[in-house]
Amino acid sequence: MNKFFKLSIISCLALNLMHADEIEFDNLKISAKEIKDDDKSFVTPGAVSSRGGVGSSTQSIDSIIRSMPGSYTNTDQTQGTIQVNIRGMTGVGRVNTMVDGVTQTFFGTSADNGKFHTGQGNIGTSGFGAMIDQNFLVAADVTKGTFSGGHGGLMGGANFRTIGVDDLVRDDNLFGFMGRYSHGTNGIGYNYMGAVAGKYKFDNGGSVGALFGYSRKKISQNYDVGGGGKISEKRTPNPNFDPTQPISLSNHPFEDSSPFNPDELTQKPKSYLFKVEIKPNEFNKAIINYRRYENLLAGRDMIHNNYQLDYNFNPDNELIDIKFLAAYTKGEQKYLDDAVFFGRTDMANKGDLKTINEAITLNLSNKSRFHFDNFTYTPTLGINFLDNEYKNTLNMSLPGATSTPFSPKGRQKIVTFYLDNRLNYSIFEFDANLNLQKWNIKGHKPKCDIGHFCFPRHATDIDKDDLEFNYSFLLSAKIHDLFAPFVSYSKTTRPPNVQEMFFSTNEGNGVNPFLRPEEAKTWQIGFNSFKENLMLDNDRFGLKVLYYNTHVDDYIYNKSFYTTDAFMLHLNQTEVTKFRGWEVELSYDTGMFYVKGSYSKQTSNQTTNETSGTHSNSFGGYTEITELPKDYARIDVGTRLFDEKLTIGMIAKYTGDAYRVTIGTDNRVPTNDPNDLYPELLKEKLPNIPTIYDFYMILKPNENLTLKFEIQNLFDKNYMDALNAFNGTENQHTYDINGNDIYLFDNQARGRTVLGSFEYKF
Repeated sequence: MNKFFKLSIISCLALNLMHADEIEFDNLKISAKEIKDDDKSFVTPGAVSSRGGVGSSTQSIDSIIRSMPGSYTNTDQTQGTIQVNIRGMTGVGRVNTMVDGVTQTFFGTSADNGKFHTGQGNIGTSGFGAMIDQNFLVAADVTKGTFSGGHGGLMGGANFRTIGVDDLVRDDNLFGFMGRYSHGTNGIGYNYMGAVAGKYKFDNGGSVGALFGYSRKKISQNYDVGGGGKISEKRTPNPNFDPTQPISLSNHPFEDSSPFNPDELTQKPKSYLFKVEIKPNEFNKAIINYRRYENLLAGRDMIHNNYQLDYNFNPDNELIDIKFLAAYTKGEQKYLDDAVFFGRTDMANKGDLKTINEAITLNLSNKSRFHFDNFTYTPTLGINFLDNEYKNTLNMSLPGATSTPFSPKGRQKIVTFYLDNRLNYSIFEFDANLNLQKWNIKGHKPKCDIGHFCFPRHATDIDKDDLEFNYSFLLSAKIHDLFAPFVSYSKTTRPPNVQEMFFSTNEGNGVNPFLRPEEAKTWQIGFNSFKENLMLDNDRFGLKVLYYNTHVDDYIYNKSFYTTDAFMLHLNQTEVTKFRGWEVELSYDTGMFYVKGSYSKQTSNQTTNETSGTHSNSFGGYTEITELPKDYARIDVGTRLFDEKLTIGMIAKYTGDAYRVTIGTDNRVPTNDPNDLYPELLKEKLPNIPTIYDFYMILKPNENLTLKFEIQNLFDKNYMDALNAFNGTENQHTYDINGNDIYLFDNQARGRTVLGSFEYKF
């Protein structure tokens, strides 16, 4: 059967060389009105969501992503990146995180402050994330369980769209400006941006325009937690305190239990955006884009550069709509001379240690349209190429360097031939998106340690490749404005990445060159509702409800072993990993009153990684726990007064049961296997997370000026944020005077915070 599918897609690719398509949220229209970003979820069949106004929001980008059902983020104060989590999975390949259509591959590795192994300070962490400034974003689109345009990630993808010339230059003006400034209490410092653009229109319908933007902000982690008290002032009784002896640093009645050292986590990122948009006539359009992001955080200077070209040729011909994208990205981490990793002070070597991630993305496609009586067939044919390489300057002659999994080196190439097909007939729409994915991964495997059962035993260069066939089918019917059901089925794969294949804690013993790709099969069923003038003139109602069920074969995880010495290995899970859940999204807007809400509920049996723990032998923080809370919801209710110039609203954020990996090497799932010295780590539930309320007011005295006032965590609740990297640091484990274990929960989130901001456009 697989051979038949592969032969079929090859034949289709050959016959349709110039056809292409992808879901384009920003082109959807209803009743001759342009659909707002927040409403596009309800007119697009399938598990898709969109949020607009990202840059102008005083809610964080993490909060905005979490407002979409099935979408979440892992948060880490040492990374300074956006780590998108879809349905309990995150990372390159599992979630295709993009900025303006370009896959983000940056892998951050922070340093610890050298005190972690004495039970204090910051542990260094690692994780994939997108380095992007929220001020430059206009919208975020999320797709789950299906794909188009060649790839979509194992579980789904998220695309962040940046501002363009037309977002600043309005109507027939020649110039445009947008400026924002905000400031907050409780560690939220200044946040400002300015962007200027110009556009000149030709008589033939063409134009030329340019945009330049600059942004900077400051945020401190030395905040007040809910109920009062600084995060840096967390203390617990010292069980070793001897009251008969003088009080000193070594003999104090209390010991530090702060989850991190906030003084070292203040960040002041700055970023630049430059665009040139050239449209010589109405058939051709090109955009040249440059983005730069800089941040000094957790022992290293982070610099990310992106160079991008987008071109579209769309003549007055239904056979041709060519799109081409070319991008080069380079992410660097330059470590300070006192950076510490895994307790070692020699790796930075006087500041000459750095990591480099370079990626080249190419995408060429063509979309055509054919009409046969009442049928419309829209095929898309394209090719996508990703060349992604990780390098570092670590001195491999250092003792133990080959046994330290510091930012593994390697190169991965993925070539994807894709054919997207859309068939419309009457009320029905059928999408059949197919692709052939050829991948290759290269890297070095050190020699095996003496006495270990490791193959191949000698040092060798790994060069592994394979061919995968993926498909995504979606059938929808617009039976009524209030009932447009859909059903989808997809198969998606993702190859092992460099960080999994070449992770090593004991020379070559920790490298598994036989890792297989993960494969997910996802069923989804649901319906959309979207109707204008439902109960009142000019009101809008939207609803999306869906159920999904995903089975993942060969789920990749890491585990500890012991033969003559301890080591870790990435493996493929032998049992099927299952994810299933419900997602609901709702919106109703009368102009004067509005309510927007989302709800997600999920269960899974995903395996806990060894490196999700924080004990000293786990290289804790290398793979954070990604399991979503049992359920979570968000409701935004508000009213617009005085001819909609004043908006007053409240956001409620509910989070169900959430977990962390239990601290300590002995807290493991019981096993009957006497040879398994390191069974899976146990998880424990976080203290109950209360519903958090945010209050806001928006005043718009004219079309150019917007003023905002917001109180986040209005009732100053004390809680721990789900999926935060510091929920289980090692100093959260202590003991009482009798030697009994005590597990602390001192990583409380930010307490009541007041923010004020304004935005001005002309």
